[in-house]
Order: sequence, then C-alpha cells, then structure tokens
Amino acid sequence: MKAKHLILISFLLLALTLGAVNAQDNATSNPMDDVDILYDQIGDEVLTNERHDLYIYNIPDECEADEFNIYIDNDTIDYHGKDVEKGTEFRHIEGYYNYNLTEGNHTLKFEFIGNKHYNPYSKLISFRATPAIISIPDTVVQGIYASRNVEIFLADGVEGDFEIYADGMKLHSEQIASKRNYKYPIDSLSFEDHEIEVRAGPVKVEKSVNVTYYLDVELYGNEAVYVTTPWDVKKDVELYIDAKRYAYSSNGVTLTGIGKHNVTVTYPGDDTYPKRTISKVFEIKAEPQIIAPNTVYLYCGESKSITLTVYELSSVSITFNSKTNTYKPVNGKITFKIPSSLKPGKYTLKAKNNLVYAQSTITVKHVVTLKSVSVKKSAKKLVLQATLKNKNPIKKKTVTFKFNGKTYKAKTNSKGIAKVTIKSSVLKKLKVGKKVTYQATYGKDTVKKTAKVRR
Repeated sequence: MKAKHLILISFLLLALTLGAVNAQDNATSNPMDDVDILYDQIGDEVLTNERHDLYIYNIPDECEADEFNIYIDNDTIDYHGKDVEKGTEFRHIEGYYNYNLTEGNHTLKFEFIGNKHYNPYSKLISFRATPAIISIPDTVVQGIYASRNVEIFLADGVEGDFEIYADGMKLHSEQIASKRNYKYPIDSLSFEDHEIEVRAGPVKVEKSVNVTYYLDVELYGNEAVYVTTPWDVKKDVELYIDAKRYAYSSNGVTLTGIGKHNVTVTYPGDDTYPKRTISKVFEIKAEPQIIAPNTVYLYCGESKSITLTVYELSSVSITFNSKTNTYKPVNGKITFKIPSSLKPGKYTLKAKNNLVYAQSTITVKHVVTLKSVSVKKSAKKLVLQATLKNKNPIKKKTVTFKFNGKTYKAKTNSKGIAKVTIKSSVLKKLKVGKKVTYQATYGKDTVKKTAKVRR
C-alpha cells in the first residue's frame, strides 16, 4: 500500500458464527446479531476524498461474499471484495471502495441479504467525514510514548499550516507537506491541567488535558505488589493495602489472603513531582491446595473431627488407617472424623488430588498409666496400680489387670485409680531370676510391663 494510504479508515464488520440450520423453514439463527462496526483507532470519523479499506470478519462458510451489501447515504457502494481463507476459523472477506465522501455527517448501512441457512440482517450507523482528524489524549503521562502525542490525520488536498497551542501559547507550527500524518509530543508541559488547541486546515479541536508523571503499582506472581516511580523522586511512596499502611521496599510487599485487595499508592510530592495518588484493586487467586493440620492429638477412646481447607479442587481422596474415601469440599472445607476405636500410637492421614498432596500425623495418647512394681517371691503381697486419665480422671470404670497369665479386675475411684492385690500364694510360685509380665487394660488401651523376680 502506498504511504499516502497508510492511514486508511477500516470499517470492521465483526459477525459471530452461529450454528447453521439446514432447512429454509428453520432459518431462525442469525450470525450477525452482535455485529459491531469500528473505524480503526480514530473513532466515529473518517477522512474525505479517500479510498477506504473494508473488512467483514468471521463469516460462516454457509455465507458468500455476494450476499453482503454496503450502502452510504442510501447509495449502493461498488464494493471490490474477495473471499479469504474460506473453511478456516478466521474466514473473512476483505476489500475496499473508492466512494469519495464529502465533509459532513453520513450514514452507513451493512446488509446481509440472507440465505437458506441464516436470516437477513442489517445495521445502520452514523459517522462524520472531515478533511482533518485530530486526536488529543485525555491524559499525558511523561515517559509513556503511547500517550504523549497529539496526532493529526489529513485528507488529500489539505494545505496550509497545522498549529498546536497550550493555554493560549503556541507550542508548534508546521507547514503541511506531502505526508498525511503528523505527531507532536506534549509531555514536556508542566504537571497540571492544560487547555490544548490544535488547528489543521479548516478544522480546530480544543480539549482539556492532564499532564502527569508515571506512577504505577502492579501485582506480580499472584502475591507481591511493586510500585514504579520516576527514577529521580526524592521521597518514599506511601503504600496502603486494605486501608493499612505498609513500609514499601524495592522487594515489593506481599499480599496475604485469597480474594480482592484495595491498594493505594501516594507519592507525597517534591520540588519536581507534585503529590499524586493512584488506587487499584488486585485479586489473589486461589491455587489448587489442600491445607491439613500438621499434628492432631487425642486420647484413646476419644473421637475428634478435623477440618481440611481446600482451594480450587472439586474432590479430595483421604486415606486413613488403610481405608480410602473420596470427599467433596463444602464451601472449601472437608470435615474428617477420627474414630474412637483407635489404639494408642501414631497414624498418618493422607489427603490428595492428582494436583496436590497434604498429610497429618494423628497421635492417639494412652489413658492408662501403669505403676512400675518390684516383684519379690518372698513378699506377703503385691499391689498393682493403674490410673485412668484423659483431660480429667476417669471414675468408676473397670480396669483389667493381668499378672503372670492370671486376670484381675478393679474399678477406678474418684481419682481414676484402680488397684488389685496379688497374694503371696501366687508370688511363691514364681521363679527367682525369671521375668514376669503384668499389664493393665481399659478399652483399646493396654499398657504392658515386665519385672525380674527377686528373692
């Protein structure tokens, strides 16, 4: 394309592809329902006396190029188009027309005449043709190239000068030559609001523009916020996260907690850069994760429920005591009940998904304490004593003792203590130097000890 046509205004007709209907009497779907028509980056203006490129995008394969018509001010446009990439996801029709628009307001009508697959469709829009399109940014940020320029697009035949004024004072003046596009930066103006006026040929545009410096805060890695300022600022920024003040460092500040956070940054100002405040909302998104307690303690005979917190998972497989079951989280939580039937010892709870894994150590503590004894063959008696206690003494419960193979039973008193007496007739039968086993049992809890028989 020639240089004079680099800034051609394109009518972008975006047609959504819907499922085709095979019969005429079922032609109720319409792929053009959400069609939009844009004029490149300029807006609702086009240049007079220009050739304009035209694109119709996302055309279903069941539609043909000659089923589309373009009208301007009710006149049919001689549209020179060709079908491109038929049979692909991005099929479109591209072309151009040489309709020389006069200065003023116009209407454009896009029409699909319909076929056996899709219903007819049309859309009417308004636009303006002008010999000069002048683009002035609302805000100019010093150092950001994309926002700093006044831009002028000129139609063929426009002559004379173009001029730029700020607050009534001329910033720039230049004779219009053969090129059709001009850019002029205005980011050197002072940091405040300015009244900008641009004149090009017969067109004049005025606009209030705020000139400022670059101050930004961004979230990186789904966890930390970083602030960017001009390199030569003389003071520290003030950082607030959810209304709480944080000291900012070059290493960033970590956002904690899943969900949305309000972040405000203020540069207090110095002799070069005035005070400026920006605010943004950042969302910390949950990553697939299972959070389980590291260690859980309970007493033998006790049942306890533990809670696992789950993020971004629909189900979790939990294995405990050789049994595996699948659980679905409710509001991000899974409750697992540890049964009361466990013997004292350590157990491992494993929670996993194909993405993440977590585990807990379950420690079941004894409720039985068995007092150590000295066993003498010649003693008149031997007293075995056991205490039942979890958080408190366990009263009026039966403890089963065994001594050298014989069983004895006793109930606990108010202090949780149970005692049985081994008579001398039993002790006399023991062999000196041999080991004898004695134990106390309550429920699933058994404590065993041994002692060497003395004379």
